[in-house]
Amino acid sequence: MPKPSARKPSSKNAPLDEDRKNRWKFGQNFLVDEAVIRGICEDVESNPSDWIIEIGPGQGALTRRLAPRCRKLTALEIDTKWVEHLNNHPQWGNLDVVQTDATRVDWEEILDQHAPEPGQKPLVVGNLPYNRAAPILLGLLPRLPRCLSLQIMVQFEVAKRICGKPHSRDFGFLTVMVQNWATAELLRKVSPDAFRPRPNVWSATLRLTPRETPICTDPGFKPFVDLAFSQRRKKLSNVLEAFYGKSEAARHLEELGLRPDSRAEDLSVEEFAALFLRLGPIPVR
Repeated sequence: MPKPSARKPSSKNAPLDEDRKNRWKFGQNFLVDEAVIRGICEDVESNPSDWIIEIGPGQGALTRRLAPRCRKLTALEIDTKWVEHLNNHPQWGNLDVVQTDATRVDWEEILDQHAPEPGQKPLVVGNLPYNRAAPILLGLLPRLPRCLSLQIMVQFEVAKRICGKPHSRDFGFLTVMVQNWATAELLRKVSPDAFRPRPNVWSATLRLTPRETPICTDPGFKPFVDLAFSQRRKKLSNVLEAFYGKSEAARHLEELGLRPDSRAEDLSVEEFAALFLRLGPIPVR
């Protein structure tokens, strides 16, 4: 008996399959709840002279409401289909669409070459894709002093970590990194029902307001904090022992008025920076 021939996929399903692939690849969950969309836009404190940068506008749920309220909206979108969609709606306002991956974008180029006028600080807005939120945020943090604010939507659990307090389970690497550069405010908790396709988690919006002066700008601070939280259950002096020596780490903790048996989550952002300045960058071996 001859083997049955393989069925060719129907061309009718090709666009749908491509959409599913892109949703998975780019972490696309589109905001469709009008009340939530309206509320998020109301939280963006913009005026007609402002410049807005929107990360991942997708279908333009926020874009079409924010663009008419500002001088210029620069949209950073990775998906070719949505870039074309946005460019087909000039009636929304002064749209500047840039096709780029927000995890790899050259923020200095965007801030220097797309500003309506030299040196203008933008309001940055975005519903960050769940699978790319951390790298996007970490890449943007050192440029926050050049922004007015950053209003983002992330998973609710990520939002709790960003807004975490010392001595809590939420306080960790991401907390220290974000709060080193900005103050964090939780704005809204958003149900999975507000999205299509429906995610399995709740989301939340945050506003990050840049500090007048970041606590620590040394590039060695990030790997230092990463090391400190690499073994959360251990005493911090034991975690740092391999690079700085246990007695040296314990001595500096004590001189800062901290218990020598402190764990990473017991230190504030300011105390982390003070400890780093005493110990210095992780020694190269």
